[in-house]
Amino acid sequence: MIRVAATLTLLACATPLRAGEPHLIALDSNRSLYELDIATGSPTLLRTVTPNAGLVSALAVGPENTVYLSSNSNRELYTLELLTGVATLVGPYGDPAIVMHGLEYVPTTDTLYGVSSHNNGLYVIDKATGAATLVGTSGLASFTNLGWNSSTGTMYATNSGADSFYTMNLATGATTLVGPLTGPTNPNGLAFHPDNGNLYLVDNTTDTLYTINMATGVATPVGSTGAGNLLGLAYINGPIPVELMGFTVE
Repeated sequence: MIRVAATLTLLACATPLRAGEPHLIALDSNRSLYELDIATGSPTLLRTVTPNAGLVSALAVGPENTVYLSSNSNRELYTLELLTGVATLVGPYGDPAIVMHGLEYVPTTDTLYGVSSHNNGLYVIDKATGAATLVGTSGLASFTNLGWNSSTGTMYATNSGADSFYTMNLATGATTLVGPLTGPTNPNGLAFHPDNGNLYLVDNTTDTLYTINMATGVATPVGSTGAGNLLGLAYINGPIPVELMGFTVE
Protein backbone atom coordinates (compact mmCIF):
# COMPACT_ATOMS: atom_id res chain seq x y z
CA MET A 1 0.00 0.00 0.00
CA ILE A 2 1.25 3.49 -0.88
CA ARG A 3 0.39 6.26 1.57
CA VAL A 4 0.68 9.94 0.65
CA ALA A 5 1.20 12.45 3.44
CA ALA A 6 0.76 16.18 2.76
CA THR A 7 2.43 18.83 4.88
CA LEU A 8 1.11 22.41 4.91
CA THR A 9 3.71 24.98 5.90
CA LEU A 10 3.75 28.78 6.16
CA LEU A 11 6.83 30.32 4.60
CA ALA A 12 9.35 31.95 6.97
CA CYS A 13 6.69 33.29 9.28
CA ALA A 14 7.05 33.95 13.01
CA THR A 15 3.31 34.49 13.27
CA PRO A 16 0.97 33.92 10.29
CA LEU A 17 -1.40 36.63 9.11
CA ARG A 18 -5.01 35.51 9.17
CA ALA A 19 -6.37 35.29 5.65
CA GLY A 20 -9.20 37.59 4.63
CA GLU A 21 -9.11 39.74 7.78
CA PRO A 22 -8.04 43.36 8.25
CA HIS A 23 -4.55 43.95 9.60
CA LEU A 24 -2.71 47.00 10.94
CA ILE A 25 0.92 46.50 9.93
CA ALA A 26 3.79 48.49 11.43
CA LEU A 27 7.44 48.70 10.36
CA ASP A 28 10.41 49.46 12.60
CA SER A 29 13.48 51.24 11.24
CA ASN A 30 15.48 48.07 11.96
CA ARG A 31 13.22 46.23 9.44
CA SER A 32 11.09 44.38 12.01
CA LEU A 33 7.53 43.96 10.74
CA TYR A 34 4.66 43.78 13.24
CA GLU A 35 0.91 43.44 13.38
CA LEU A 36 -0.62 45.85 15.92
CA ASP A 37 -3.73 44.98 17.90
CA ILE A 38 -6.19 47.80 17.10
CA ALA A 39 -7.80 47.45 20.52
CA THR A 40 -4.62 47.56 22.63
CA GLY A 41 -1.69 48.61 20.41
CA SER A 42 0.14 45.43 21.38
CA PRO A 43 2.66 44.35 18.69
CA THR A 44 3.10 40.83 17.33
CA LEU A 45 6.31 40.20 15.43
CA LEU A 46 5.59 38.81 11.97
CA ARG A 47 9.07 38.67 10.44
CA THR A 48 12.09 40.79 9.48
CA VAL A 49 12.40 42.52 6.12
CA THR A 50 15.41 41.45 4.06
CA PRO A 51 18.54 43.61 4.61
CA ASN A 52 18.80 44.84 1.01
CA ALA A 53 16.15 47.48 1.89
CA GLY A 54 18.55 49.23 4.29
CA LEU A 55 17.12 51.70 6.81
CA VAL A 56 13.38 51.63 6.16
CA SER A 57 10.58 54.01 7.08
CA ALA A 58 7.22 54.39 5.33
CA LEU A 59 4.68 51.77 4.25
CA ALA A 60 1.77 51.97 1.80
CA VAL A 61 -0.64 49.41 0.34
CA GLY A 62 -1.35 49.78 -3.36
CA PRO A 63 -3.42 47.96 -5.96
CA GLU A 64 -4.08 44.24 -5.40
CA ASN A 65 -2.60 44.55 -1.90
CA THR A 66 0.86 45.35 -3.22
CA VAL A 67 2.85 46.63 -0.24
CA TYR A 68 5.37 49.41 -0.87
CA LEU A 69 8.12 50.52 1.49
CA SER A 70 10.56 53.39 1.40
CA SER A 71 14.26 53.08 2.17
CA ASN A 72 15.72 56.21 3.77
CA SER A 73 19.31 55.02 3.48
CA ASN A 74 19.06 53.83 -0.13
CA ARG A 75 16.69 56.58 -1.36
CA GLU A 76 14.68 53.90 -3.17
CA LEU A 77 11.21 52.39 -3.43
CA TYR A 78 10.63 48.68 -2.79
CA THR A 79 7.76 46.25 -2.83
CA LEU A 80 7.39 43.98 0.19
CA GLU A 81 6.18 40.40 0.24
CA LEU A 82 4.41 40.08 3.60
CA LEU A 83 4.56 36.30 3.64
CA THR A 84 8.35 36.12 3.42
CA GLY A 85 9.61 39.62 4.28
CA VAL A 86 11.44 39.86 0.95
CA ALA A 87 11.92 43.45 -0.26
CA THR A 88 12.23 43.83 -4.04
CA LEU A 89 13.71 46.98 -5.53
CA VAL A 90 11.40 49.03 -7.73
CA GLY A 91 13.90 51.82 -8.34
CA PRO A 92 15.56 54.99 -7.02
CA TYR A 93 13.62 58.19 -6.40
CA GLY A 94 16.02 60.01 -8.72
CA ASP A 95 17.25 62.70 -6.31
CA PRO A 96 19.84 61.65 -3.69
CA ALA A 97 18.57 64.38 -1.33
CA ILE A 98 15.14 62.74 -1.02
CA VAL A 99 14.31 61.07 2.29
CA MET A 100 10.80 59.74 1.63
CA HIS A 101 9.53 59.47 5.19
CA GLY A 102 5.82 59.56 4.28
CA LEU A 103 4.16 57.24 1.75
CA GLU A 104 0.50 56.76 0.79
CA TYR A 105 -1.54 55.34 -2.08
CA VAL A 106 -4.74 56.92 -3.46
CA PRO A 107 -6.82 54.26 -5.23
CA THR A 108 -9.26 56.67 -6.90
CA THR A 109 -6.44 58.01 -9.08
CA ASP A 110 -4.11 54.99 -8.81
CA THR A 111 -1.38 57.29 -7.51
CA LEU A 112 1.42 56.65 -5.03
CA TYR A 113 2.44 59.77 -3.09
CA GLY A 114 5.40 60.47 -0.86
CA VAL A 115 6.72 63.32 1.26
CA SER A 116 10.46 63.95 1.66
CA SER A 117 11.84 65.45 4.85
CA HIS A 118 14.62 67.31 3.04
CA ASN A 119 12.21 69.89 1.60
CA ASN A 120 8.82 68.71 2.89
CA GLY A 121 7.82 68.30 -0.72
CA LEU A 122 4.92 66.19 -1.90
CA TYR A 123 5.91 63.82 -4.71
CA VAL A 124 4.12 61.55 -7.15
CA ILE A 125 6.02 58.26 -7.31
CA ASP A 126 6.04 56.04 -10.38
CA LYS A 127 5.03 52.59 -9.12
CA ALA A 128 6.92 50.90 -11.96
CA THR A 129 10.24 52.73 -11.70
CA GLY A 130 10.33 54.51 -8.32
CA ALA A 131 10.98 57.88 -9.97
CA ALA A 132 9.62 60.76 -7.87
CA THR A 133 8.16 63.95 -9.38
CA LEU A 134 7.74 67.00 -7.18
CA VAL A 135 4.20 68.38 -6.85
CA GLY A 136 4.94 71.20 -4.39
CA THR A 137 6.23 71.97 -0.90
CA SER A 138 4.29 72.52 2.31
CA GLY A 139 6.55 74.92 4.16
CA LEU A 140 6.66 72.59 7.16
CA ALA A 141 9.89 71.37 8.77
CA SER A 142 11.04 67.91 9.91
CA PHE A 143 9.21 64.66 9.12
CA THR A 144 5.76 64.58 7.51
CA ASN A 145 3.62 61.45 7.23
CA LEU A 146 0.55 60.78 5.09
CA GLY A 147 -2.81 59.07 5.66
CA TRP A 148 -5.59 58.77 3.06
CA ASN A 149 -9.19 58.72 4.29
CA SER A 150 -10.88 56.63 1.61
CA SER A 151 -14.34 57.43 2.97
CA THR A 152 -14.08 61.20 2.48
CA GLY A 153 -11.32 61.40 -0.14
CA THR A 154 -9.06 63.46 2.10
CA MET A 155 -5.31 63.28 2.47
CA TYR A 156 -4.18 63.93 6.02
CA ALA A 157 -0.68 64.61 7.29
CA THR A 158 1.16 64.78 10.58
CA ASN A 159 4.37 66.69 11.17
CA SER A 160 6.93 65.90 13.86
CA GLY A 161 8.31 69.44 13.91
CA ALA A 162 5.00 70.92 15.04
CA ASP A 163 3.38 67.73 16.47
CA SER A 164 0.24 68.77 14.61
CA PHE A 165 -2.38 67.41 12.20
CA TYR A 166 -3.14 68.77 8.72
CA THR A 167 -5.01 68.21 5.50
CA MET A 168 -2.88 68.20 2.36
CA ASN A 169 -3.76 69.53 -1.09
CA LEU A 170 -2.67 66.87 -3.57
CA ALA A 171 -2.53 69.38 -6.42
CA THR A 172 -0.08 71.75 -4.69
CA GLY A 173 1.42 69.99 -1.66
CA ALA A 174 0.14 72.77 0.60
CA THR A 175 -1.11 71.87 4.08
CA THR A 176 -3.94 73.31 6.17
CA LEU A 177 -3.74 73.02 9.94
CA VAL A 178 -6.54 71.04 11.56
CA GLY A 179 -5.13 71.21 15.09
CA PRO A 180 -2.43 70.06 17.51
CA LEU A 181 -2.17 66.35 18.26
CA THR A 182 -1.95 67.06 22.04
CA GLY A 183 -0.10 63.93 23.09
CA PRO A 184 2.23 62.50 20.44
CA THR A 185 5.68 64.08 20.49
CA ASN A 186 7.18 62.38 17.43
CA PRO A 187 4.29 61.33 15.17
CA ASN A 188 5.10 58.83 12.46
CA GLY A 189 3.08 56.37 10.35
CA LEU A 190 -0.62 56.95 9.64
CA ALA A 191 -3.20 54.42 8.48
CA PHE A 192 -6.95 54.74 7.90
CA HIS A 193 -9.09 51.73 8.87
CA PRO A 194 -12.22 51.86 6.64
CA ASP A 195 -13.99 49.14 8.62
CA ASN A 196 -14.18 51.20 11.82
CA GLY A 197 -13.57 54.69 10.39
CA ASN A 198 -10.51 55.37 12.55
CA LEU A 199 -7.26 57.02 11.52
CA TYR A 200 -4.37 55.45 13.43
CA LEU A 201 -0.99 56.94 14.29
CA VAL A 202 2.21 55.48 15.74
CA ASP A 203 4.61 57.63 17.77
CA ASN A 204 8.16 56.38 18.30
CA THR A 205 8.91 58.62 21.27
CA THR A 206 5.87 57.74 23.36
CA ASP A 207 5.84 54.20 21.82
CA THR A 208 2.05 54.41 21.57
CA LEU A 209 -0.69 53.69 19.03
CA TYR A 210 -3.27 56.51 18.79
CA THR A 211 -6.50 57.28 17.00
CA ILE A 212 -6.91 60.83 15.66
CA ASN A 213 -10.04 62.94 15.71
CA MET A 214 -10.00 64.08 12.10
CA ALA A 215 -12.14 67.14 12.90
CA THR A 216 -9.87 68.51 15.64
CA GLY A 217 -6.52 66.73 15.33
CA VAL A 218 -6.63 65.50 18.93
CA ALA A 219 -4.98 62.10 19.37
CA THR A 220 -6.34 59.53 21.82
CA PRO A 221 -4.03 56.76 23.09
CA VAL A 222 -5.01 53.18 22.25
CA GLY A 223 -2.11 51.51 24.01
CA SER A 224 1.61 50.82 24.13
CA THR A 225 3.38 49.44 21.05
CA GLY A 226 6.44 48.50 23.14
CA ALA A 227 9.94 49.92 22.96
CA GLY A 228 11.19 50.43 19.44
CA ASN A 229 11.29 52.83 16.52
CA LEU A 230 8.05 52.29 14.61
CA LEU A 231 7.97 54.52 11.52
CA GLY A 232 5.66 52.93 8.95
CA LEU A 233 1.99 52.00 9.38
CA ALA A 234 -0.48 50.51 6.88
CA TYR A 235 -3.92 48.92 6.79
CA ILE A 236 -4.33 45.81 4.68
CA ASN A 237 -7.38 43.66 4.11
CA GLY A 238 -7.40 40.58 1.95
CA PRO A 239 -6.23 37.01 1.67
CA ILE A 240 -2.65 36.29 2.66
CA PRO A 241 -1.49 33.25 0.65
CA VAL A 242 -0.50 29.97 2.25
CA GLU A 243 1.78 27.73 0.17
CA LEU A 244 1.65 23.96 0.05
CA MET A 245 5.30 23.06 0.44
CA GLY A 246 5.39 19.40 -0.56
CA PHE A 247 4.36 15.78 -0.24
CA THR A 248 6.07 12.70 1.12
CA VAL A 249 5.35 9.25 -0.18
CA GLU A 250 5.67 6.17 2.01
